[in-house]
Amino acid sequence: MDSLARNLAVSRATLYRVVRSRDRLIGDVIWFFGERTLALAIAETKGSGVERIVETARTFNAYVVSFEPLRTFVRAEPMAALRVLITPAGGLHQRNVEAWKEIFLEAERNGELELPFDADELAYVFVRIGESMLYSELLAGREPDIDVAALVQRALLRHA
Repeated sequence: MDSLARNLAVSRATLYRVVRSRDRLIGDVIWFFGERTLALAIAETKGSGVERIVETARTFNAYVVSFEPLRTFVRAEPMAALRVLITPAGGLHQRNVEAWKEIFLEAERNGELELPFDADELAYVFVRIGESMLYSELLAGREPDIDVAALVQRALLRHA
């Protein structure tokens, strides 16, 4: 943050007033890429209904898993990565939930999906399933497995 403040020619106090925290700044940067990546996954995915939604998530997750700057961050700063990626500190999780909520509501409006329960809760659970597999190396010392995420997310949407 010191280096960033110097490069921007602002004080640390000004920088923190604008970005709130280092975690939030990192979360904002990751969301900048994540939001565009989700739009790309949506554009690339064909089909309809549950399968289109699950394949969109799978495509998005594949991009996330292969995004080397994120993997470097996770390896170099695992505790900061946990805070940024899955807690309110980074703001990333909530923005991801909101994006998926909109995807579900649009699919419902288009007659592609019957929501099994409240859209907010569905988006939260759907995203947490993805996060548990994407960030499994942080959470459980396991390799990420987007195929398992897709299986569980499909089951959630079909059988909840």
